[in-house]
Amino acid sequence: MANPYRTYQPRDTKHSVLHAVIREHLEPFLREGSDRGDGSGLPRFVGQEFREFLTCGVLAHGFTRLRCADCTLSASCPSPASGAASTRAVGERRMAERAASLVDEVLPRVPVRQWVLTLRGG
Repeated sequence: MANPYRTYQPRDTKHSVLHAVIREHLEPFLREGSDRGDGSGLPRFVGQEFREFLTCGVLAHGFTRLRCADCTLSASCPSPASGAASTRAVGERRMAERAASLVDEVLPRVPVRQWVLTLRGG
């Protein structure tokens, strides 16, 4: 008879396709952005967010040990990176706040064209 209780299976974040692509191409991407001589390099927070993404959900970068008091079964649950956009909701909220700040405080009141790149892990 199959076990009627579902067991927690953490995502294998470190071995996902998105994680591998970012891990492999992050440094060349950031280097190319900073090598531009026109001062239009990437903001520092872009590299910081990507680096924090690479540690988010990886057991080696922090975890919580969970143990059942009745059966003493235990499991490790990876911790999100501190300050990182560790969940879609957090990332989307921060993105919306930054966009509102740009519109209200930075961009002049002229027509602009917006391009959006969204990366989603699954």
